[in-house]
Amino acid sequence: MDEQIPGQVELLDYLSEVEKQKGFDILDYIPTGYQNAVKRSELVQRTGLTDRVMRDCLHDARTKIPIINLQRGKGYFIADMNKEEEADMLVRWVRQEKSRIKESQEIVDTAIKTLENCGIDWR
Repeated sequence: MDEQIPGQVELLDYLSEVEKQKGFDILDYIPTGYQNAVKRSELVQRTGLTDRVMRDCLHDARTKIPIINLQRGKGYFIADMNKEEEADMLVRWVRQEKSRIKESQEIVDTAIKTLENCGIDWR
């Protein structure tokens, strides 16, 4: 077998991890309420999935329900919308993510301008 580059995920290893998650719902492991937040490392330990597969599961789950992970927070949780404080946390999370999107778009726009200035079609 060829030597792996540090950080490289072997495709077959990744696919076997994906196979493990069939019939698996990460939402069963994400608690409601900030006080019950759980770190990703703990989710990995509880589920037996790799960190990479866990991130994919969290991404997919976030398309169904907002899962919050605040900067400098305690981990992942679903806001209890019956609590004003947690509804405010969801508002803060949305603002945080919108800001990240804006910053990323500015960086991409700069790269696009550079490509266009060099006559390179990036599409």
